[in-house]
Amino acid sequence: MNLKTAFFILLISILLVGCAQVIKPPATFLRTFDEPGTWKSIEVREGLTKDQLWRLVVDALAQKFDMEVLDKESGYIRTSWKYTYVIEEKIIENYRSRIIIKFLGEAWNTLQVKSEANWMEKGGWILGYDTRLLEDVYGDIQGRIGRIRR
Repeated sequence: MNLKTAFFILLISILLVGCAQVIKPPATFLRTFDEPGTWKSIEVREGLTKDQLWRLVVDALAQKFDMEVLDKESGYIRTSWKYTYVIEEKIIENYRSRIIIKFLGEAWNTLQVKSEANWMEKGGWILGYDTRLLEDVYGDIQGRIGRIRR
């Protein structure tokens, strides 16, 4: 190979590497090393029946997510994975998130909510959660069923 050809190949290689877009997880993704996610609790306001609570929470989640598990008897809800990371109008398929809800206590006086998120890197999913998604869903549900502080 002559010098001119080698230079041309080097130049093309530099351009290709320089143009490659390094995709990173969203800034709201926090990596965890054990169980993914972190639970946030909502104290349920008085006067709501279990049926009312169930309808309000399912309705709030169904506006943004598909449901995967709905177990009214135990008060457990899990959404399907949602590919929510978008760059330049392109969905990035190596990021996914979902929501898990569970009511606590016999009277369902507390609701716990958490987000789980995964980032695909080097062929495996990295566990974590999405802080913005958790705050958004927490706020939506808190506004519907949460105890009002005076």
